[in-house]
Amino acid sequence: MLNLDKILIPRPRRLRTYGETVKLVSGGASRCYVDVKGDDPRIPEGAQMICARLACKQGRGNGYPITLLVDATHEKFDGIEKNEAYFIEVGTDGATLCGKDAAGAFYAAVTFCEMLYTEGEDVCVERAEILDYPDFARRGQFIECRYGTEFLSLQDWCDFIDYMAKMKFNTLTVGVYGCWEYQYDGTHVEYLYLPLSKYPQLKTPKNIKYYSVKEQRLVHNEDLLPTMFEKDYFGELVAYAKRKNVLVKPLFNSLGHNTLIPRMMPEIAAKREDGTPSGKGFCTQNEKTYEVMFDIYDEIIDKYLLPNGVYDIQIGLDEVGESARCKCEKCREREYPVLMVEYIIRLCKHLKAKGMKHIYIYHDMLYHHFNVVNEALRDRFVAEGIYDEVVLDWWTYEDPAHLFWDKPEGVNNIFHSVIKPDTGYFHWSIPSENNENIRACAKLAKSLGFEGMESYGSLAYCYDKNYLTLADVSWNHAGIDARVELDERYARRNYPADIKGAMQALAAMFEIMRDETGKSYINTLCRKLDYYFYGYRNKDGSLKDFPGGAYRLIREKEEYYLPYLANIKEKAGLAKAFFARAEMTPINREWLLTATQYEQMADEYLTLYELDKAYNGGETNAKTVITELERLIAAREALMLMGEETRLVANRYTYLRNMSVFRRFMLDLLHYFKTEVAQGRTPCFDVTDWTSVQSEAALFLR
Repeated sequence: MLNLDKILIPRPRRLRTYGETVKLVSGGASRCYVDVKGDDPRIPEGAQMICARLACKQGRGNGYPITLLVDATHEKFDGIEKNEAYFIEVGTDGATLCGKDAAGAFYAAVTFCEMLYTEGEDVCVERAEILDYPDFARRGQFIECRYGTEFLSLQDWCDFIDYMAKMKFNTLTVGVYGCWEYQYDGTHVEYLYLPLSKYPQLKTPKNIKYYSVKEQRLVHNEDLLPTMFEKDYFGELVAYAKRKNVLVKPLFNSLGHNTLIPRMMPEIAAKREDGTPSGKGFCTQNEKTYEVMFDIYDEIIDKYLLPNGVYDIQIGLDEVGESARCKCEKCREREYPVLMVEYIIRLCKHLKAKGMKHIYIYHDMLYHHFNVVNEALRDRFVAEGIYDEVVLDWWTYEDPAHLFWDKPEGVNNIFHSVIKPDTGYFHWSIPSENNENIRACAKLAKSLGFEGMESYGSLAYCYDKNYLTLADVSWNHAGIDARVELDERYARRNYPADIKGAMQALAAMFEIMRDETGKSYINTLCRKLDYYFYGYRNKDGSLKDFPGGAYRLIREKEEYYLPYLANIKEKAGLAKAFFARAEMTPINREWLLTATQYEQMADEYLTLYELDKAYNGGETNAKTVITELERLIAAREALMLMGEETRLVANRYTYLRNMSVFRRFMLDLLHYFKTEVAQGRTPCFDVTDWTSVQSEAALFLR
């Protein structure tokens, strides 16, 4: 029998169990049916989940009745003002799953499925009563348009919707346009996922480049359009998600994170002081800018949102730095905050006229840079008729001691607001742990009466526990401080055969995955030593020094880095041993991959750094260096193969490209040592200088 109090995530508000088992499937044969009352699409969707789990049918029949219905007037909902409330009564003669609304009925079905457990060929449920409802009205994820999302299929997204629904998330924002600095291949990092009929020239072809251990070859494909763009399936995704009580809204960024449109349409780009287009951001005093932006937003709304009854949209407006500011004659004499507020008002008034009821805007420019999140701005929005529509999206990914860049005291609820923690982003690099940030954000949002939490993140199942942390604290505030307790529920949920061992492994992973400095939200291994952050180019366009730069950091601060890496290797090794012997479920494969990656990276850095010292100190020879390189390369290739077999097909390429760079540099060093020895020469070895061994293949990967 399950311990329901210690397995359900998110935790129900009220739970009473009776210690009696009800057998719903006996000897492999179902002895129940689901009686559905209500025609809202979410109700039969919930019933279908139950039927799939119990191999039974919808409609009246013989056996144990499971009744799924909506009854807002039921006495159990007296005094409960929240939407999505539900109750469950599991008795010996039948079960009632009742929602205050259709969403509540759907979540009753979700919870009921989580209550089921197997004993041999039998499927059982404990006799119990649950009354439940959420604390935050809006709970969900924002999946950025960045590495790993370009080639996601509609099925990939629908699978993620199903996954979210089981955690009672009801919001998914999909990034459909965004741009970053130069990085891989010296090209613009730009993403557009929706085809625009009026501007067909706007498109963002992508390249795939990595070494496949499985195929024993370099995989290289060029000029591939993002799958969502090519298949144009966003509307289908919106419609599918609604049946699962998930509202999908697009994020099409405007002034910030914007190079594609101004680069392709220089006539509306922000201007430099000499009048030439900067290729970044817009001139907000140019009427053509509004014509283009209104055309784009109108097409998105008319094509994807209104036909599906969706009235929410995110327009970004984050990180609009000085480089995106227009310095034309009309703009240069006006204050930047004034220009941006006027731009926001014009956009929002237009979007409201198009039927949008919730228009999400990032907080950072208005709060950190312009300091205008105040009553005066509220009054201006009221006067302009957009106050009720605007929702400030407060994002902060830092350690609890440094939320909002050390300015949490000014965060306020003057506007409709949601908070945005980080559930994990750099899945193409090395997964990290940020649950302390999630919990701190939940506390702050609760204290200010915010309307919801919607994290910043990526679609990658290596962040499973991070997602569940967000689900738990955004549904039920009682779990805000219960990190270890959630670990136990997570262990019972995923590793029932060895709960103690799972908790020890999870504790070890927490220690090495979190930001150990308490200053940022990314740990040192990811930010300082992994290749991804060296992928950003220098200002002159040249490549950053890798791996030499990483080894110089270690050399300059041995007293920190060597114990740090040794601790990672030890803790990751212990966790890996547990995950390797656990049942190999999809989520456990992700944990095994993550633990192995941490151990391998630490081993590579420690081994090569110590080899350098020993070799140059005359304590070892070239043969030992060659032997150790061969060992490390074999281990790296085993890790890459595990990645190929674990990660989603659509997003594994970017993970493997990062991996391929590490492999290639070690191969280059190995080739150099072998060649020098074969020629009777003494190899030079300096981990901080790889210029003499770096191959064309390494440069190609970068």
